[in-house]
Amino acid sequence: MKLIIFITTTAVVISAIIGLLWAIIYLLYSQNIQIIIKLFFYSFFGGLVGAIVGGYIGHLVGLRAYKEARGGLFIGGEGIVWVFWIFIFWIIGIIEGAVLGGLIFTRFYS
Repeated sequence: MKLIIFITTTAVVISAIIGLLWAIIYLLYSQNIQIIIKLFFYSFFGGLVGAIVGGYIGHLVGLRAYKEARGGLFIGGEGIVWVFWIFIFWIIGIIEGAVLGGLIFTRFYS
């Protein structure tokens, strides 16, 4: 249960930070608060969707790497390889989703 809370909280915090950075940068060009809030939510929800997709892709890649691993990437053994790939793709998914959410917003609302 603690792991689920940690994973969810981390995804929310990273998505919120990237969304906030998008909003601050966009605030320099536009003084409309409603548009900035929309930009934040696009980036925030894009990061959450990216976390789900990235976790799933990491799971698939990790399973394949786990089957092919001989001796493991780390000292902990082959199981750590699976967790490592999930973590890498999960983080990449959060960042990519949040950035693309902001870019989609600026493309259609600017």
